[in-house]
Order: sequence, then C-alpha cells, then structure tokens
Amino acid sequence: MIAISTAFKRALIGICIDDESVFKELEASCKHSENILLSIDEVLSKLGKGLKDNDCYSVVVGPGSFTGIRIAIALVKGFLASSSKKLIKITTNELMAYSYINSCKPSSNFLTVIDGLSGNYFVCEFDKFGNKIGEERLDVGEIKSDFPIVGLSEENVPFVTYKVEPTAKDLLNLSFEKKKLNDFIDENELIPLYLRKSQAEVSLEEGKIKKS
Repeated sequence: MIAISTAFKRALIGICIDDESVFKELEASCKHSENILLSIDEVLSKLGKGLKDNDCYSVVVGPGSFTGIRIAIALVKGFLASSSKKLIKITTNELMAYSYINSCKPSSNFLTVIDGLSGNYFVCEFDKFGNKIGEERLDVGEIKSDFPIVGLSEENVPFVTYKVEPTAKDLLNLSFEKKKLNDFIDENELIPLYLRKSQAEVSLEEGKIKKS
C-alpha cells in the first residue's frame, strides 16, 4: 500500500510493503509538487522496495487545496499508467473523522468542517463509528449543530469544538480498513472532490480575467 495526501498544508505519505511500514510528513514550507515524488522514493528506499512491489494506491481526493489535490491525483495516475494496481480514494472529511474517533472515542454523531475560504465550509456528518451520513457538502456561514464540530488544527475556524491533525499513520490505517472492505474504485473515478469553484473560475465568470 502506498497512501498519499496533499490536501492539507502538510503532505502525508504512508507506505506498507511486506508488513513493514514507513511514514513521511512534509511541512507546509515544502513545495509538495517538487518534493512528494522524491519523498516517496526516499521511503521506498528505506524499505528496500520499488513501485513494482506495491499492490495498491490510496489517495485523498479532497476537499481541500485545489492545487494540492491535483498534485496527489496526478501523481497516482502517473503511477497507474505503467501498472495495473488496486486503487482507493479517501476524502479529507473521512480522514478527519478517522483521526477524531481514534483520539476521542465519540459517543454521538459529529460533523467534520474544513475552511473553504470566503465564508465557505466543506461539511460532512458521521456517526460515532465513523460511518458517513450523507455526502460532503458546501455550507456558507457559521455552522451550528448539537453535535461536536471537528476541524483541522492548521485552520482557525471559530465554531469548531475539537481539532484534529491527521497523520500519515492515520492515512495508512484508514486505507487498509477500506482495502479490507474491498472499497476500490476504477481509475476513471479518481477525480478531485472540489465542491466549489476555484477563485480563478469565479473571476473568469465575473469577467475579472479573460480567457486566453
């Protein structure tokens, strides 16, 4: 398994081959597009393995940074172009929920909330076991709920009641849980989960920038 996330400010890499696991996390100061492939090579080298030894890829598809999401998806699509491997997709909200359950053991439903900027929030509800209730959605304005509201430690969302910082280990473990459930997708289903238009698209529609 090679699991990758570039949806956060920190990039997460978790690799497990032949029951040996190695984790790597890149800080926000690093350029994910320039460092993620080098980091994967570094982790594989520690294991004494190569891409050919891996049988499954897992990638976080969003919501989150538009650029970040594209980096991980493009990278995995490139890996898949030269091999036939199983594929798992994870949403950012699912990874947040997994991290929250591991650290808090909730007794009720809860919401995960990601700052989509400009008063937009990417929201998803889960039960106490981490099962998704409905799909990720875009909400505008302050989120109010009787349930705990879970946010990211790297964000400053004022109405969040609990913050999580998902790790590469969280990502890899969740990937294996999905693998056990045979929760695989086809390559053509590996697409970004944006939920809203990028600022460039909004500006284009408003006539602030012209098509080239």
